[in-house]
Amino acid sequence: MNVVVTGASSGIGRALCELLCTSKPNVKVLGIARNELALKELKSKYGEKFNYLTTDLSEVDSTYEIVKVVKDSLGYIDVLVNNAGFGIYKDILSHDVKEVIDLVNVNFITPILLTKELIRFMREGSTVVNVITAGIYVLMSKLPIYGASKLALHYATEVLRRELSRKSINVISVYPGIIKTEFHRRAGMGNVRGGVEADKVAKAIVKAIEEGRKEVYVPRYLKILKLFGPKLIPLL
Repeated sequence: MNVVVTGASSGIGRALCELLCTSKPNVKVLGIARNELALKELKSKYGEKFNYLTTDLSEVDSTYEIVKVVKDSLGYIDVLVNNAGFGIYKDILSHDVKEVIDLVNVNFITPILLTKELIRFMREGSTVVNVITAGIYVLMSKLPIYGASKLALHYATEVLRRELSRKSINVISVYPGIIKTEFHRRAGMGNVRGGVEADKVAKAIVKAIEEGRKEVYVPRYLKILKLFGPKLIPLL
């Protein structure tokens, strides 16, 4: 089983890499992230089961770096997990141009380009996993560009599911709520109270892949938000 995971150095991505390496005997995981030190730690821990590429997904050319590594070292992939993402706690008009471009590239454009370019390495029965956010159902006024880019990914994922079904490739949408990761601190908010552990999301993703599911909500009760749209319920 060959798996590509973006955002592999921390949070959900790291938890997923660790779960795959410990629970799947014949797995080969290619982790993608900027934090080379964290990726090296995973490599030293899991050996041949884990390899990595250090690259910046805010740069469009990173897509082609990943394609080259997949072609040269894996040959084919069974699962692509578009997990990388980040946000910035700022009003829309307070963002500078580079921030907007980087947010949209990482959260939306790169997952679409990666899927498009890596499909040729995927066989029937393979899976694409897009980690979105349950936040698409609320109006994230403090994370507006993040919310907009993830809503775009949600929209595109719904269409991709239909397109890739013709190739017998499953597409899974993942909608986490608040997760105990470094996301909010890195976004400029500090640590947020509550939330579930990243490994719970990782376990839900692996189970969804095994069962051929289409959607994952963590916690599961967040699925009720689907009844509303997304219609962007104001978040107080």
